[in-house]
Amino acid sequence: MFDHVHDSQKAYRKLVDSLAKPGTINSLKPESEKLDLSVNCNKSMLLLMLMLLDTEVTFQILSENSEKIAKYINQLTYAKTESLEKADFIFVLQDSAAEDFFTAIEGCKLGDLVNPHLSATLIIEVERITNEKQLILKGPGIKETNYAALSFAEDWVHYRAAKNAEYPLGVEIYFIDKEHNLLAIPRTTTISVKR
Repeated sequence: MFDHVHDSQKAYRKLVDSLAKPGTINSLKPESEKLDLSVNCNKSMLLLMLMLLDTEVTFQILSENSEKIAKYINQLTYAKTESLEKADFIFVLQDSAAEDFFTAIEGCKLGDLVNPHLSATLIIEVERITNEKQLILKGPGIKETNYAALSFAEDWVHYRAAKNAEYPLGVEIYFIDKEHNLLAIPRTTTISVKR
């Protein structure tokens, strides 16, 4: 049985740990497998929605079932859906169209120089996340270098770099896979693709 207080706290600590230490993969499996809600999406993605959304924020879901899932999430969290350009959180589910991620990262809000924290956060569902040496991560929270690999189009790295070109403006991106692994890439992390 999912404990909305304790399991949410455990999962949130893992989320913060992933953000503080880019390249660290945390598993949300113990918490997300306890969820018993009838919504057609990855349980870890659902857990992130329940943790991050409330009446103070807006969201957008990109999925074949976006309207149905958004209605369900609204009933559970009271968060409102908003256009892609104005949403605080954008969830890109694996069943969405291939170009949806690129549309989301190009169109999402960045905040401004006075309020860079008003940018969007993207949460992307992928097939697999590992620490293989596909992506080289550097920056705050990383001792020297960290590595990550995603079963996702490599083009995303260039789109992200363009979106985050004017620091402190930028977006945070979380990736979640089918095995409930979580990887966070904050705007301060530089990424290069290993050739």
